[in-house]
Amino acid sequence: MITYFDKAKFNPLAKKLFIVHAICWILFITYELAFVYYHVGFLERPYIYIVFYSINLVLFYSHIGVLNFTFNGVKFNYISGLLLLVSISVLYLVVKGIADYLLGNPQPMRYDPFTFIKAFFPRNIARGFYFILLATFYWAAKHIANYKIQATEAEKRQLMVEKQNLELEAQLTKSRNAYLQQKINPHMLFNALNFVYNSAQKYSDDAANCIWLLSEIMRFSLEEAGPDGKIKLTREVEQIENLVAINRYRFKEPLYISVEIAHDLSDYKIIPLILLTLTENIFKHGNLTDPNSPASLKLFSDAIGKLTFYSRNLKKSKNGHPRQRKALGLQNIRLRMDSFYKGNYKLQINELGEFYELTLTLQL
Repeated sequence: MITYFDKAKFNPLAKKLFIVHAICWILFITYELAFVYYHVGFLERPYIYIVFYSINLVLFYSHIGVLNFTFNGVKFNYISGLLLLVSISVLYLVVKGIADYLLGNPQPMRYDPFTFIKAFFPRNIARGFYFILLATFYWAAKHIANYKIQATEAEKRQLMVEKQNLELEAQLTKSRNAYLQQKINPHMLFNALNFVYNSAQKYSDDAANCIWLLSEIMRFSLEEAGPDGKIKLTREVEQIENLVAINRYRFKEPLYISVEIAHDLSDYKIIPLILLTLTENIFKHGNLTDPNSPASLKLFSDAIGKLTFYSRNLKKSKNGHPRQRKALGLQNIRLRMDSFYKGNYKLQINELGEFYELTLTLQL
């Protein structure tokens, strides 16, 4: 059988609590005995105090047990707790009466054997009430402290939740701003583009086609996404192809870029302008004029809907400012991806000497 002392031996907290209680009781008993000695001038034999204080301490901790039983459950046990309190109080008075009889050393031949029991009965009631009151104050103080700790912890948790909500709201705002920064405005440009397209068609089919492709990309950027914030993946793919075609028109020198896009992407949806922005970075920051180092763009998915976007290109000469814009674009992409695909995507960038390599994997 494991006793309290065995538990205290293995439980540092219980051992510390036991030591604190022992010190407090020693100080309390010393104070009371000093008070008695000061007023009476003598003390009884030590074993008498050991017996009576032991009985009082048992009452003290028994009452704490009754209070825990009565109030610590989900449903308060008032009736049972009251019956227990009455029971231990009666038992306390009986045990104290027996102790008074045995330790009072009565002389049956000359005195009533119950003289000490009768004499000390009012004092025992008062003494029992006193220790019950002490136990009640101790239990209440302990629980008030626990309630304060729990309230503080609950308040901390609430503050943490509010902080997380604010951070999520701020992140969502940044994500929306990032999306708006990538959208091409305004609508009135379409009228101007239509005019320019019709005019350019008279003189150059290439220029007219380039204007038409640009208007398609702009129209796509203004399209409203669905309720889930996504569009059909094939629409994004169309704009990637348009962007590649526009850049081939833009430069006099031929562009060396290999584009491989799978044809089985019609069943998927994605948030708009992510893949288009990554494609734009190839032309904006890459050198595509070296036939010995062609750029590469690949887009495909596997059987479980895991999309992979891969690009590799020769770096342009470093000039600082475009690099900052590239970093901002990637930061905006990460913000939006975190909002929609947190934990379901990976964006890896490798700068292999003169080459820049980017791989985005995304579970659609």
